[in-house]
Amino acid sequence: MKIFFAFLLIIFLSFSGYHLSFRKFGIPLFARTFYLTGLEFLFLGLLLGPQFFNILDVYTCSVLAPVTALLLGWIGMLFGFQFEISKLRRFPRIDFIAGLLEGLLTLVVVFGGIYFTLPMILEISDYMRIVMSVVLASAAACTAQTGLAMLSVRQIGNNQSIVKILRYLSSIDGLVAMLALMPVFMFLPRLSGMTATRFLIEYDFLVAIVSFAGILILYNLFLVYRREQSELNLIIIGMVIFISGFSSAMNFSPLLSNFFVGVCLVNLTGEKEKIYTTLVSIEKPVYLLLLVFLGSAWYLQNFWAIAIAAGYCLLRLLGKMIGGLSISFLGPRMKAYPPTLGLGLVGQGGLPFAILFDFQQGFQSEVVDAVVGIALISIIISDVMSPTLVGRLLKKGDE
Repeated sequence: MKIFFAFLLIIFLSFSGYHLSFRKFGIPLFARTFYLTGLEFLFLGLLLGPQFFNILDVYTCSVLAPVTALLLGWIGMLFGFQFEISKLRRFPRIDFIAGLLEGLLTLVVVFGGIYFTLPMILEISDYMRIVMSVVLASAAACTAQTGLAMLSVRQIGNNQSIVKILRYLSSIDGLVAMLALMPVFMFLPRLSGMTATRFLIEYDFLVAIVSFAGILILYNLFLVYRREQSELNLIIIGMVIFISGFSSAMNFSPLLSNFFVGVCLVNLTGEKEKIYTTLVSIEKPVYLLLLVFLGSAWYLQNFWAIAIAAGYCLLRLLGKMIGGLSISFLGPRMKAYPPTLGLGLVGQGGLPFAILFDFQQGFQSEVVDAVVGIALISIIISDVMSPTLVGRLLKKGDE
């Protein structure tokens, strides 16, 4: 009964509450950031979790694991639909290279900093040191348009070229993060209840490739003929449920598997516009549900957790500044942008939350919970800082 009540409660809160999120109210800038990013649902999950009301306790969340896998899969497929090759070709190739370079340099800087400092903070094995470094660096590479959403019409009008490149970079650098996560779930051990297992090695790798190809062929056969929107909705929901369930059963990432299927479908099927419409129609409730589940597993630590999160945030800022500066060396077109372009890439948004939650579900341990909790604090700091830093960047651009 408790599980049923908890499920209905979070569904009701997410589907009714998202109408109040992602809006600009006449409230202070700090609070407005929360409403525009849905961060209040992260704290709602914290309240519903074991530390407070204990509605979403560990057992309840484990029973609802298929739901969380579905949420991750939905977000992964939606993100994959951003990479339609025909639309990417409308932009200059140098812009795409700039997005990859900025994300890659951020990932390298953050990975290096975390890899060498992590043993000073935690006693962990070598492979978990690599896993955590890759995951945190991947989350750091992602950028959202949080700060841009706060801009006035006048600011956007006066800095159209900068705003345009920031939006483009923020849509591309997440690709670097997803590709970097591949080795974590493919070639490194994953923790289970009793033993550490390896997935996708030798025979398993072949099984995964064949299964992936079979899934693509199956769904393309479903989508050969034009279908009504109601039929298409059922196919899409079934598609995400099947891929997420299969990935979970095979100890793989629902986020990554659906992402790659999404990339393939958007470039292969003629029903891509209808599929995208369906995916984006409940994007906000799905994202808020994910935040609730993530918040329920968020364990508040001592003051040192905040200090470490601030250090991680500064390390990411350094990576973004280096990435933004490096873009200016790609050619005359990129030299037109200010060298401090990284100030506009501080906001992290929703994809890092999905990455951290996927990591937490796949590598369940107290150490992972602690690391994810620190990363959550850092993301909150970044999103709160983002509007101020974007404003400073555009002010320098006006000068």
